[in-house]
Amino acid sequence: MGKDADISELDPYAEALFRAIMSALPQWLSQRLAQIAGEQELPLDDVIRQTSELVSKQLSALLGTDVDEQRENPLHVLRSCMSVATHALATAGAPQAQRDEFEQRAMPNDVYAIGPLTWRDLSEDVHEAGITWGAWKAATVLTRRRAEGKVM
Repeated sequence: MGKDADISELDPYAEALFRAIMSALPQWLSQRLAQIAGEQELPLDDVIRQTSELVSKQLSALLGTDVDEQRENPLHVLRSCMSVATHALATAGAPQAQRDEFEQRAMPNDVYAIGPLTWRDLSEDVHEAGITWGAWKAATVLTRRRAEGKVM
């Protein structure tokens, strides 16, 4: 599947995860930015639109990649797509988050601690879809390795 392919070409579990994330993203991002920005004005509609477009493109590309070729997971994709929100917060003068050493190493560009850290941060629907997708991916990889004689 190419980067601009129709998401209906995704495996069913990947498509369900994609749809759950894209459905939850606007509300989650709006709430998260309101928590971080406080009284500072943000171009929220633009940030949500641009972030959603970026997430859609990168997430569909990842989920459309064969599971053996995937080098990151959907949560990494979501975190890496927070650049628009980060820029808006910086422009508004929001103070950067106090992050521990692990967070700084694990997510160096998430200076506002936007996240998400888990599927559940987005919604229960995303949590369920993420757990199901992860189990499907693990089963797919394990089945392939068994067929190759690499796992007993």
